[in-house]
Amino acid sequence: MVERTTPKPKVVPPQKRTAFEIIELVLKILTFFAMAFGGGWALYLYQQSGANDWQNNFTIETKVLQYHDDLRLLVIHVISKNPRNSKFLLTKLHGDSFKLRIQKIPMTLKSGEVITEDEDKANLIKTIDILATDAGEYELLPNAELDDMNSIVLPVNTTVQVTAEMESPNGEVKDGKPDSDFISKSTVVHISP
Repeated sequence: MVERTTPKPKVVPPQKRTAFEIIELVLKILTFFAMAFGGGWALYLYQQSGANDWQNNFTIETKVLQYHDDLRLLVIHVISKNPRNSKFLLTKLHGDSFKLRIQKIPMTLKSGEVITEDEDKANLIKTIDILATDAGEYELLPNAELDDMNSIVLPVNTTVQVTAEMESPNGEVKDGKPDSDFISKSTVVHISP
């Protein structure tokens, strides 16, 4: 009987990597970290910009037109602009609101008295629910602009404050009450003879 011996495997020393292979490996590692950092930075900026929150930049433009006798027509344009790349929708059924309030500024104020944007029920002329006129929904597409126009007849020599308010519950609770996101814009108009 012939005894067979299996040859021992030869130990092959590891081959040295070429400079090209080392550079390629380093570039792959750097690319991975750059992508991870870039994704993290994009997510951070997204969160800082409000994530899925809505935003509306609006302006109020007014014009006073002759109507008849001592009455004038105050034409109010509330121009909404969505500066974000995502649409937002206000829905009356979800508790959202978009109102236009016209209130008279009393002529009895003394010098130095401050007039705020808050609702003054004693001098309230009219509140117009813009969501009611738009079937309870107000959709603003990305980077879109909408113009909501309303008119009201007022006597001459009247000074009014026109306030547009947009509000949407945000699901949070502050001081035991439901909190909401809120935007307001006001202007003052004098109805000249």
